Amino acid sequence: MSILTLVFPLVLFTAAIVSYHFIFRLSAIDELVYGYPDVPEYDEYFEWEDRLPQHNSSLPFPEGLSGRYVKFSNQVWGYGLNNQLQEILLLSHISYLANRAYVFQPYTWDAKADSNAVLDGRSWRSSRIPLNVFISGPTAGGRFATGDKAPRAVNDRWWEKVCPQDKRTILDVGVEHAKWQVTSETEGRVILDQWARRLRVLNDPCVEITGPVIFDFELIASPRILSIWPSLSVSPIITRFSWSTLVSNAANRNLPLFLNKPAPSFPDEEPLLPDAPRHPPVSSPATLPDSEPDTPLPYMPDSHATFGRGRRPPSPSLSSLTLQASHNTFTSNSTLSPVIKGLVAIHLRRGDFKIHCHWLADRTEPFAGWNQFQYLLDRFTPPPAAFSLLGRGRIHDMYMERCWPEIEQIIRKLRDVRRLHPELERVFILTNGKRDWVDKLKRALIQGELVEEEPEASTDLPQRPSGPELPPVVPGAIRVQPRPPPMNGKAGWKAVYTSKDLRLLWTEREVDQVVDMEIARRAQVFVGNGFSSMTSTLVMLRLSDGSPIENIRFW
Repeated sequence: MSILTLVFPLVLFTAAIVSYHFIFRLSAIDELVYGYPDVPEYDEYFEWEDRLPQHNSSLPFPEGLSGRYVKFSNQVWGYGLNNQLQEILLLSHISYLANRAYVFQPYTWDAKADSNAVLDGRSWRSSRIPLNVFISGPTAGGRFATGDKAPRAVNDRWWEKVCPQDKRTILDVGVEHAKWQVTSETEGRVILDQWARRLRVLNDPCVEITGPVIFDFELIASPRILSIWPSLSVSPIITRFSWSTLVSNAANRNLPLFLNKPAPSFPDEEPLLPDAPRHPPVSSPATLPDSEPDTPLPYMPDSHATFGRGRRPPSPSLSSLTLQASHNTFTSNSTLSPVIKGLVAIHLRRGDFKIHCHWLADRTEPFAGWNQFQYLLDRFTPPPAAFSLLGRGRIHDMYMERCWPEIEQIIRKLRDVRRLHPELERVFILTNGKRDWVDKLKRALIQGELVEEEPEASTDLPQRPSGPELPPVVPGAIRVQPRPPPMNGKAGWKAVYTSKDLRLLWTEREVDQVVDMEIARRAQVFVGNGFSSMTSTLVMLRLSDGSPIENIRFW
């Protein structure tokens, strides 16, 4: 038997697999192999967004038929939630500065998909999810503060109605950046101000942005993004930001877990939607009552929806823990949901992130996004590039310690954190790690396998930044000197919880990561991965909430 006879069937089989996955893929075969795509469709949320009161052509300027709108058709898709959310918040802030209604779009995993469900590896996920499933606030169509005349954000379906093709002015990012001489060294604040000015002075009602993205990942991952913070941190895009009702209620339902209390039972109910009275159907923003509740309540449709073949009915939701609209003025989630005392939340990326960590080491990349503030503790300075095998090996070891911590390092880090915060008793692990590894980590943390040693003079403790190079204090943050560590640290932890311990409903499966984030946002102390966009979002939110900087740590 010749080698060709052996190789040819293998080549033919490989060609068939490649052709199937990239050219002739059939959903029927996918369903046979991976099961029926049992994912939420969130039709009720799409319908709710369509009913937003600003979707009214008779509203006065700058809303309605003669309003000022901007749609960023070049928004990224196909990336994780936090990668997309970073860009969404920045573009929404540009729209606010330009006095234009931001056109928000669904969170999109696959813009080319014909169906709601697509395969992600070996599991199904939703291809498009309404933005209000994840967040609320001005970016997702929520109202601004009383007296703020900025036009409210609208969804992309209203944009298609009020801004037909012949009414749109197209601006190409590549052309505009060339005119402004934007380079890879241009500060983020310069780009932000240029676009805000360009869109503000333009009188055309409907402006569509195309071409390359405005804030690419290289900018967001570089220190150039930090120059935007003084403007963004005081913007209602951040100060009025909150997670969705779905996320908030899932976090509230699981709160007893961290307080050593039994979780309540709950009856079957329709899925929680953003509350319709939050945006009452009025003819003008000027008629909005000052006492309008900003905290969403559950919206219960009058009749049950009709469900297609194989589609599950709405999952039960918990109304007994729904946040009550008892505040006349807007308060962030952190105010409505106090800090969980005694809890430290830690972010541990696993899975294919190990490959990304080595890629970061090869490029000697800095921390990502807002993790780069110099007044945060556990700062990271990328080493000079090395060309020898030994030098590169040392660089990779350095990056893996900060990007891919192992169990012993995790235990030591948390021991040092508790030396600064001896009142900490419980740990919440945000992770996508395999269950056996997570269980091993939990046992090690509870047993306190590392022997506590009397610390030497606190040389290993993070020090408060000082000197003329120190940037201005971030608004809302408290810059303090960490307390001296106690001499008698505890060994194990009282309780350790993970993402897998949370009780989530079927409709919450697509927001499980965000529920983790909300718990980490509320935790007394957070230890994150400085190379992660998820940690960067949490740093942004905790700083906006006024979290003391010694309560924000990195591996």
